Amino acid sequence: MSDTATVPDSAGLVPEGFLGEWEARVDGAGTRRLTLGQGQVGERVLSLVVDDAHRHCAFAAELAQPPDVDGPLRLGAADVTSGTCTPGAPSLLTLLPDGRLKREDTGGAGSLIYRRSAERP
Repeated sequence: MSDTATVPDSAGLVPEGFLGEWEARVDGAGTRRLTLGQGQVGERVLSLVVDDAHRHCAFAAELAQPPDVDGPLRLGAADVTSGTCTPGAPSLLTLLPDGRLKREDTGGAGSLIYRRSAERP
């Protein structure tokens, strides 16, 4: 398995505002680096890398349904592409008014807020 998930760079359905690299820092639990690329329903559009003191895992998820013009994005379950982590539940991605990205686990495990990678806290 590869340590990174390939995200297609072709024309697709993902709204422009979602595209690119995002990062979240979780107190005591390391970082999450998320990359969103273009794709159609059923294609891989998300790559996620989790790094903390206890693990390094990479995940990938497909676009589950066509989004509205400004989202949100509905993604399928996140498959593990590297590491020994548990696959993730489907998720919902929403752009917040302040430009951050909210990733919500639709299985009820909570949410996490990401900033564009260039906007390091």
